[in-house]
Amino acid sequence: MTHKTYGFRRWLPFAIVSAVFFHITGSTFTSLGVVLPFMIEDMSWNWSRAGAGFSLLALMVGLASTVPVWTLRKFGIRATFAAGGLLMASGFALLALTQGLNQYFLAMGLLGVGYTLCCMVPAIHMINNWLPDRRSFAIGLYMTIGGLGGVAGPIIVTSIIGATDSWRVHWWAMAASILLLVLIAAIFVRSQPPEMRAGSENFTPPREEKRSHRVFKAESDWHFHELVRTPQFHVIVASLTITLLCGLTANSWAVTHMVSLGIPLTMAAGALSAHAAINSLSRALGGVLGTRIDPKWLLVSGLAAEIVGMLALSVADDPATMLLFALFEGYGFGMCLFATTVLLVNYFGASDTPESLGTMNLITTLAMVGPVLAGFVSDTFGSFAGAFQGYSVILFAILVAAVMMKPPRKTPAASDPH
Repeated sequence: MTHKTYGFRRWLPFAIVSAVFFHITGSTFTSLGVVLPFMIEDMSWNWSRAGAGFSLLALMVGLASTVPVWTLRKFGIRATFAAGGLLMASGFALLALTQGLNQYFLAMGLLGVGYTLCCMVPAIHMINNWLPDRRSFAIGLYMTIGGLGGVAGPIIVTSIIGATDSWRVHWWAMAASILLLVLIAAIFVRSQPPEMRAGSENFTPPREEKRSHRVFKAESDWHFHELVRTPQFHVIVASLTITLLCGLTANSWAVTHMVSLGIPLTMAAGALSAHAAINSLSRALGGVLGTRIDPKWLLVSGLAAEIVGMLALSVADDPATMLLFALFEGYGFGMCLFATTVLLVNYFGASDTPESLGTMNLITTLAMVGPVLAGFVSDTFGSFAGAFQGYSVILFAILVAAVMMKPPRKTPAASDPH
Protein backbone atom coordinates (compact mmCIF):
# COMPACT_ATOMS: atom_id res chain seq x y z
CA MET A 1 0.00 0.00 0.00
CA THR A 2 1.45 3.37 -1.03
CA HIS A 3 1.73 6.25 1.41
CA LYS A 4 -0.69 8.32 -0.70
CA THR A 5 -3.25 5.52 -0.76
CA TYR A 6 -3.13 5.09 3.00
CA GLY A 7 -3.21 8.85 3.50
CA PHE A 8 -6.47 9.10 1.54
CA ARG A 9 -7.95 6.10 3.33
CA ARG A 10 -7.39 7.58 6.78
CA TRP A 11 -8.57 11.10 5.97
CA LEU A 12 -11.73 9.86 4.28
CA PRO A 13 -13.33 8.51 7.49
CA PHE A 14 -12.23 11.70 9.25
CA ALA A 15 -14.07 13.76 6.62
CA ILE A 16 -17.19 11.62 7.03
CA VAL A 17 -17.39 11.85 10.84
CA SER A 18 -16.68 15.59 10.59
CA ALA A 19 -19.56 15.99 8.13
CA VAL A 20 -21.83 14.14 10.58
CA PHE A 21 -20.73 16.47 13.40
CA PHE A 22 -21.33 19.53 11.19
CA HIS A 23 -24.84 18.26 10.44
CA ILE A 24 -25.93 17.36 13.96
CA THR A 25 -24.57 20.60 15.42
CA GLY A 26 -26.38 22.69 12.83
CA SER A 27 -29.61 20.69 12.87
CA THR A 28 -30.18 20.52 16.63
CA PHE A 29 -29.17 23.20 19.12
CA THR A 30 -28.59 26.10 16.74
CA SER A 31 -31.54 25.29 14.45
CA LEU A 32 -34.17 24.60 17.06
CA GLY A 33 -34.33 28.16 18.32
CA VAL A 34 -34.99 29.36 14.76
CA VAL A 35 -37.67 26.76 13.96
CA LEU A 36 -39.51 26.91 17.29
CA PRO A 37 -41.31 30.23 16.69
CA PHE A 38 -42.89 28.77 13.54
CA MET A 39 -43.93 25.60 15.38
CA ILE A 40 -45.31 27.58 18.33
CA GLU A 41 -47.36 29.80 16.04
CA ASP A 42 -48.84 26.87 14.10
CA MET A 43 -49.71 24.76 17.14
CA SER A 44 -50.50 27.49 19.67
CA TRP A 45 -47.93 26.32 22.23
CA ASN A 46 -46.60 28.60 24.92
CA TRP A 47 -42.93 29.49 25.18
CA SER A 48 -42.30 27.78 28.51
CA ARG A 49 -43.45 24.36 27.29
CA ALA A 50 -41.67 24.70 23.98
CA GLY A 51 -38.51 25.78 25.80
CA ALA A 52 -38.74 22.70 27.99
CA GLY A 53 -38.10 20.63 24.87
CA PHE A 54 -34.79 22.45 24.36
CA SER A 55 -33.83 21.68 27.95
CA LEU A 56 -34.83 18.04 27.46
CA LEU A 57 -32.56 17.81 24.40
CA ALA A 58 -29.59 19.15 26.37
CA LEU A 59 -30.39 16.89 29.33
CA MET A 60 -30.54 13.74 27.19
CA VAL A 61 -27.25 14.61 25.48
CA GLY A 62 -25.64 14.71 28.92
CA LEU A 63 -27.35 11.69 30.45
CA ALA A 64 -26.66 9.51 27.40
CA SER A 65 -22.96 10.43 27.22
CA THR A 66 -21.81 6.97 28.27
CA VAL A 67 -24.09 5.10 25.83
CA PRO A 68 -21.61 5.29 22.91
CA VAL A 69 -18.93 3.82 25.16
CA TRP A 70 -21.02 0.67 25.49
CA THR A 71 -22.02 0.51 21.82
CA LEU A 72 -18.40 1.03 20.68
CA ARG A 73 -17.11 -1.80 22.85
CA LYS A 74 -20.05 -4.11 22.16
CA PHE A 75 -20.93 -3.50 18.49
CA GLY A 76 -18.23 -1.28 16.97
CA ILE A 77 -18.09 2.18 15.47
CA ARG A 78 -20.21 1.51 12.37
CA ALA A 79 -23.11 0.24 14.46
CA THR A 80 -22.70 3.22 16.80
CA PHE A 81 -23.06 5.73 13.97
CA ALA A 82 -25.88 3.73 12.38
CA ALA A 83 -27.86 3.58 15.63
CA GLY A 84 -27.29 7.28 16.27
CA GLY A 85 -28.34 8.21 12.76
CA LEU A 86 -31.51 6.14 12.96
CA LEU A 87 -32.43 7.73 16.28
CA MET A 88 -31.81 11.22 14.93
CA ALA A 89 -33.75 10.53 11.71
CA SER A 90 -36.63 9.22 13.82
CA GLY A 91 -36.51 12.35 15.95
CA PHE A 92 -36.51 14.64 12.92
CA ALA A 93 -39.38 12.66 11.35
CA LEU A 94 -41.39 13.00 14.57
CA LEU A 95 -40.79 16.75 14.52
CA ALA A 96 -42.00 16.90 10.92
CA LEU A 97 -45.15 14.96 11.83
CA THR A 98 -45.73 16.41 15.29
CA GLN A 99 -49.21 17.54 16.22
CA GLY A 100 -48.68 17.97 19.96
CA LEU A 101 -46.21 18.41 22.78
CA ASN A 102 -45.86 14.69 23.59
CA GLN A 103 -44.51 13.96 20.11
CA TYR A 104 -42.25 17.00 20.37
CA PHE A 105 -40.79 15.89 23.71
CA LEU A 106 -40.25 12.33 22.45
CA ALA A 107 -38.46 13.72 19.40
CA MET A 108 -36.18 15.79 21.63
CA GLY A 109 -35.30 12.69 23.67
CA LEU A 110 -34.47 10.68 20.53
CA LEU A 111 -32.33 13.51 19.16
CA GLY A 112 -30.44 13.80 22.43
CA VAL A 113 -29.45 10.13 22.52
CA GLY A 114 -28.71 10.09 18.80
CA TYR A 115 -26.49 13.14 19.18
CA THR A 116 -24.18 11.36 21.62
CA LEU A 117 -23.89 8.29 19.37
CA CYS A 118 -22.85 10.42 16.37
CA CYS A 119 -20.63 12.90 18.14
CA MET A 120 -17.39 13.21 20.12
CA VAL A 121 -16.87 9.80 21.70
CA PRO A 122 -16.83 7.63 18.54
CA ALA A 123 -15.09 10.32 16.49
CA ILE A 124 -12.22 10.88 18.94
CA HIS A 125 -11.87 7.09 19.26
CA MET A 126 -11.45 6.84 15.49
CA ILE A 127 -9.01 9.77 15.33
CA ASN A 128 -6.82 8.17 18.01
CA ASN A 129 -6.46 5.02 15.90
CA TRP A 130 -6.29 6.42 12.37
CA LEU A 131 -4.44 9.71 12.92
CA PRO A 132 -2.13 9.31 15.93
CA ASP A 133 0.58 11.31 14.12
CA ARG A 134 -1.80 14.26 13.55
CA ARG A 135 -4.03 13.83 16.59
CA SER A 136 -4.02 17.39 17.95
CA PHE A 137 -4.51 18.91 14.52
CA ALA A 138 -7.27 16.42 13.64
CA ILE A 139 -9.17 16.95 16.91
CA GLY A 140 -8.95 20.71 16.52
CA LEU A 141 -10.13 20.54 12.91
CA TYR A 142 -12.96 18.16 13.83
CA MET A 143 -14.19 20.51 16.55
CA THR A 144 -13.89 23.50 14.22
CA ILE A 145 -16.02 21.83 11.56
CA GLY A 146 -18.64 21.02 14.20
CA GLY A 147 -18.61 24.62 15.37
CA LEU A 148 -19.09 25.88 11.82
CA GLY A 149 -22.17 23.67 11.63
CA GLY A 150 -23.59 25.80 14.41
CA VAL A 151 -22.92 28.93 12.36
CA ALA A 152 -24.52 27.40 9.24
CA GLY A 153 -27.56 25.90 10.98
CA PRO A 154 -29.73 29.03 11.24
CA ILE A 155 -28.91 29.97 7.64
CA ILE A 156 -30.00 26.54 6.42
CA VAL A 157 -33.25 26.75 8.41
CA THR A 158 -34.20 30.17 7.08
CA SER A 159 -33.30 29.13 3.53
CA ILE A 160 -35.46 25.99 3.57
CA ILE A 161 -38.43 27.62 5.28
CA GLY A 162 -38.12 30.66 3.04
CA ALA A 163 -38.15 28.50 -0.09
CA THR A 164 -40.91 26.08 0.97
CA ASP A 165 -42.90 28.12 3.50
CA SER A 166 -42.95 25.00 5.70
CA TRP A 167 -41.01 24.18 8.82
CA ARG A 168 -42.04 20.54 8.41
CA VAL A 169 -40.08 20.33 5.15
CA HIS A 170 -37.00 21.47 7.06
CA TRP A 171 -37.29 18.58 9.49
CA TRP A 172 -37.84 16.09 6.64
CA ALA A 173 -34.71 17.45 4.95
CA MET A 174 -32.73 16.95 8.16
CA ALA A 175 -34.01 13.37 8.48
CA ALA A 176 -33.08 12.48 4.90
CA SER A 177 -29.62 14.08 5.06
CA ILE A 178 -28.61 12.45 8.35
CA LEU A 179 -29.70 9.06 7.02
CA LEU A 180 -27.49 9.57 3.96
CA LEU A 181 -24.50 10.60 6.07
CA VAL A 182 -24.72 7.69 8.51
CA LEU A 183 -25.15 5.27 5.60
CA ILE A 184 -21.85 6.56 4.20
CA ALA A 185 -20.32 6.30 7.68
CA ALA A 186 -21.50 2.70 8.04
CA ILE A 187 -19.79 1.84 4.75
CA PHE A 188 -16.47 3.66 5.08
CA VAL A 189 -15.75 4.32 8.78
CA ARG A 190 -13.78 1.79 10.83
CA SER A 191 -12.43 2.01 14.37
CA GLN A 192 -8.93 1.30 13.09
CA PRO A 193 -7.17 0.41 9.82
CA PRO A 194 -8.09 -3.15 8.75
CA GLU A 195 -4.39 -3.96 8.38
CA MET A 196 -3.79 -3.07 12.03
CA ARG A 197 -6.61 -5.35 13.11
CA ALA A 198 -5.34 -8.18 10.92
CA GLY A 199 -1.75 -7.72 12.03
CA SER A 200 -0.39 -7.45 8.47
CA GLU A 201 3.40 -7.64 8.29
CA ASN A 202 3.40 -5.15 5.39
CA PHE A 203 1.56 -2.49 7.36
CA THR A 204 3.40 0.03 9.51
CA PRO A 205 1.00 2.11 11.59
CA PRO A 206 1.67 5.86 11.81
CA ARG A 207 3.88 6.93 14.66
CA GLU A 208 2.58 9.13 17.43
CA GLU A 209 2.54 12.80 16.48
CA LYS A 210 5.76 14.73 16.79
CA ARG A 211 5.69 17.18 19.61
CA SER A 212 7.84 19.58 21.54
CA HIS A 213 9.62 18.33 24.65
CA ARG A 214 7.34 20.77 26.47
CA VAL A 215 4.26 18.63 25.68
CA PHE A 216 3.70 15.83 28.18
CA LYS A 217 2.41 12.47 26.97
CA ALA A 218 1.81 9.39 29.11
CA GLU A 219 4.35 6.63 28.54
CA SER A 220 1.66 3.97 28.97
CA ASP A 221 -2.12 3.97 28.86
CA TRP A 222 -4.07 4.27 32.08
CA HIS A 223 -7.01 2.06 32.93
CA PHE A 224 -10.28 3.89 33.42
CA HIS A 225 -10.59 2.92 37.08
CA GLU A 226 -7.13 4.44 37.65
CA LEU A 227 -7.54 7.73 35.86
CA VAL A 228 -10.88 8.67 37.47
CA ARG A 229 -9.13 8.66 40.85
CA THR A 230 -6.53 11.25 39.86
CA PRO A 231 -6.92 14.94 40.74
CA GLN A 232 -5.89 15.82 37.18
CA PHE A 233 -8.99 14.14 35.75
CA HIS A 234 -11.23 16.12 38.10
CA VAL A 235 -9.51 19.43 37.28
CA ILE A 236 -10.02 18.75 33.56
CA VAL A 237 -13.68 17.84 34.11
CA ALA A 238 -14.26 20.90 36.30
CA SER A 239 -12.69 23.10 33.64
CA LEU A 240 -15.01 21.82 30.92
CA THR A 241 -18.05 21.98 33.22
CA ILE A 242 -17.56 25.65 34.10
CA THR A 243 -16.78 26.43 30.46
CA LEU A 244 -20.04 24.84 29.30
CA LEU A 245 -21.93 26.52 32.13
CA CYS A 246 -20.67 29.93 31.00
CA GLY A 247 -21.29 29.14 27.34
CA LEU A 248 -24.85 27.95 27.92
CA THR A 249 -25.58 30.97 30.08
CA ALA A 250 -24.15 33.37 27.52
CA ASN A 251 -26.12 31.80 24.69
CA SER A 252 -29.29 31.94 26.80
CA TRP A 253 -29.09 35.41 28.31
CA ALA A 254 -26.29 37.50 26.72
CA VAL A 255 -28.56 39.16 24.15
CA THR A 256 -31.28 39.83 26.74
CA HIS A 257 -28.70 41.27 29.15
CA MET A 258 -27.07 43.54 26.58
CA VAL A 259 -30.47 44.82 25.41
CA SER A 260 -31.35 45.62 29.04
CA LEU A 261 -28.18 47.73 29.17
CA GLY A 262 -29.33 49.77 26.17
CA ILE A 263 -27.64 47.89 23.32
CA PRO A 264 -29.81 47.56 20.15
CA LEU A 265 -31.04 44.03 19.51
CA THR A 266 -29.25 43.72 16.16
CA MET A 267 -25.91 44.70 17.71
CA ALA A 268 -26.38 42.27 20.62
CA ALA A 269 -27.23 39.42 18.23
CA GLY A 270 -24.22 40.34 16.11
CA ALA A 271 -21.94 40.08 19.14
CA LEU A 272 -23.27 36.59 19.86
CA SER A 273 -22.71 35.56 16.23
CA ALA A 274 -19.14 36.87 16.38
CA HIS A 275 -18.69 34.91 19.60
CA ALA A 276 -19.75 31.70 17.79
CA ALA A 277 -17.35 32.30 14.90
CA ILE A 278 -14.38 32.98 17.21
CA ASN A 279 -15.33 29.90 19.23
CA SER A 280 -14.98 27.78 16.07
CA LEU A 281 -11.70 29.37 14.97
CA SER A 282 -10.09 28.96 18.39
CA ARG A 283 -10.56 25.18 18.16
CA ALA A 284 -8.57 25.17 14.93
CA LEU A 285 -5.90 27.31 16.59
CA GLY A 286 -5.70 24.76 19.39
CA GLY A 287 -5.11 22.00 16.86
CA VAL A 288 -2.20 23.92 15.36
CA LEU A 289 -0.63 24.79 18.72
CA GLY A 290 -1.34 21.49 20.51
CA THR A 291 1.94 19.83 19.45
CA ARG A 292 4.07 22.87 20.31
CA ILE A 293 2.50 24.12 23.52
CA ASP A 294 1.33 21.76 26.24
CA PRO A 295 -2.50 21.68 26.16
CA LYS A 296 -2.44 22.42 29.88
CA TRP A 297 -1.33 25.97 29.08
CA LEU A 298 -3.86 26.22 26.27
CA LEU A 299 -6.48 25.32 28.89
CA VAL A 300 -5.09 27.96 31.25
CA SER A 301 -5.27 30.57 28.48
CA GLY A 302 -8.85 29.52 27.74
CA LEU A 303 -9.95 29.78 31.37
CA ALA A 304 -8.27 33.18 31.73
CA ALA A 305 -10.01 34.38 28.57
CA GLU A 306 -13.34 33.11 29.92
CA ILE A 307 -12.87 35.27 33.02
CA VAL A 308 -12.26 38.39 30.92
CA GLY A 309 -15.16 37.53 28.62
CA MET A 310 -17.69 36.99 31.40
CA LEU A 311 -16.62 40.14 33.26
CA ALA A 312 -16.91 42.11 30.03
CA LEU A 313 -20.38 40.66 29.39
CA SER A 314 -21.53 41.76 32.84
CA VAL A 315 -20.96 45.42 31.85
CA ALA A 316 -21.42 45.17 28.06
CA ASP A 317 -23.15 48.49 27.45
CA ASP A 318 -20.88 49.76 24.66
CA PRO A 319 -19.16 48.35 21.53
CA ALA A 320 -15.77 47.99 23.25
CA THR A 321 -16.99 45.72 26.05
CA MET A 322 -19.19 43.80 23.59
CA LEU A 323 -16.09 43.15 21.49
CA LEU A 324 -14.16 42.00 24.57
CA PHE A 325 -16.96 39.56 25.36
CA ALA A 326 -17.08 38.14 21.82
CA LEU A 327 -13.30 37.80 21.51
CA PHE A 328 -12.40 36.48 24.94
CA GLU A 329 -15.41 34.30 25.78
CA GLY A 330 -15.47 32.95 22.21
CA TYR A 331 -11.77 32.10 22.33
CA GLY A 332 -12.00 30.71 25.85
CA PHE A 333 -14.94 28.42 25.11
CA GLY A 334 -13.42 26.90 21.98
CA MET A 335 -9.94 26.53 23.45
CA CYS A 336 -11.18 24.91 26.67
CA LEU A 337 -13.29 22.45 24.68
CA PHE A 338 -10.25 21.48 22.61
CA ALA A 339 -7.70 21.44 25.44
CA THR A 340 -9.72 19.30 27.86
CA THR A 341 -10.21 16.62 25.20
CA VAL A 342 -6.53 16.52 24.19
CA LEU A 343 -5.37 16.59 27.82
CA LEU A 344 -7.37 13.43 28.55
CA VAL A 345 -5.51 11.64 25.75
CA ASN A 346 -2.08 13.11 26.54
CA TYR A 347 -2.31 12.47 30.28
CA PHE A 348 -3.95 9.05 30.27
CA GLY A 349 -3.37 7.48 26.84
CA ALA A 350 -5.82 6.56 24.11
CA SER A 351 -7.02 3.08 25.03
CA ASP A 352 -9.76 4.11 27.47
CA THR A 353 -10.59 7.46 25.87
CA PRO A 354 -14.22 6.47 25.16
CA GLU A 355 -14.79 5.76 28.85
CA SER A 356 -13.01 8.88 30.11
CA LEU A 357 -14.60 11.17 27.52
CA GLY A 358 -18.06 9.70 28.07
CA THR A 359 -17.78 10.08 31.84
CA MET A 360 -16.56 13.66 31.51
CA ASN A 361 -19.49 14.53 29.25
CA LEU A 362 -21.91 12.93 31.71
CA ILE A 363 -20.57 14.99 34.62
CA THR A 364 -20.70 18.20 32.60
CA THR A 365 -24.49 17.82 32.44
CA LEU A 366 -24.31 19.86 35.66
CA ALA A 367 -23.59 22.88 33.45
CA MET A 368 -27.31 23.00 32.65
CA VAL A 369 -27.88 24.82 35.94
CA GLY A 370 -26.04 27.88 34.58
CA PRO A 371 -28.92 29.54 32.73
CA VAL A 372 -31.31 28.69 35.57
CA LEU A 373 -29.05 30.26 38.20
CA ALA A 374 -28.53 33.34 36.05
CA GLY A 375 -32.30 33.69 35.60
CA PHE A 376 -32.77 33.45 39.37
CA VAL A 377 -30.13 36.12 39.96
CA SER A 378 -31.81 38.39 37.42
CA ASP A 379 -35.24 37.88 39.00
CA THR A 380 -33.82 38.58 42.47
CA PHE A 381 -31.48 41.51 41.78
CA GLY A 382 -32.83 42.89 38.53
CA SER A 383 -29.74 42.11 36.45
CA PHE A 384 -27.74 39.18 35.08
CA ALA A 385 -24.46 40.96 35.89
CA GLY A 386 -24.08 39.34 39.32
CA ALA A 387 -24.35 35.85 37.81
CA PHE A 388 -21.68 36.55 35.18
CA GLN A 389 -19.37 37.99 37.83
CA GLY A 390 -20.03 35.06 40.18
CA TYR A 391 -19.14 32.60 37.44
CA SER A 392 -15.89 34.52 36.96
CA VAL A 393 -14.97 33.80 40.58
CA ILE A 394 -15.52 30.07 40.03
CA LEU A 395 -13.49 30.28 36.83
CA PHE A 396 -10.61 31.87 38.74
CA ALA A 397 -10.59 29.10 41.35
CA ILE A 398 -10.44 26.42 38.64
CA LEU A 399 -7.79 28.44 36.78
CA VAL A 400 -5.56 28.32 39.86
CA ALA A 401 -6.04 24.55 40.08
CA ALA A 402 -5.19 24.18 36.38
CA VAL A 403 -1.99 26.25 36.76
CA MET A 404 -0.90 24.09 39.71
CA MET A 405 -1.79 20.82 37.95
CA LYS A 406 1.14 18.56 37.11
CA PRO A 407 1.10 15.58 34.74
CA PRO A 408 -0.12 12.39 36.45
CA ARG A 409 2.47 9.74 37.28
CA LYS A 410 1.68 6.11 37.78
CA THR A 411 2.81 4.55 41.02
CA PRO A 412 3.92 0.90 40.87
CA ALA A 413 0.67 -0.13 42.57
CA ALA A 414 -1.43 1.88 40.14
CA SER A 415 0.39 0.39 37.16
CA ASP A 416 -0.80 -3.09 38.12
CA PRO A 417 -4.32 -3.62 36.78
CA HIS A 418 -4.84 -6.32 39.38
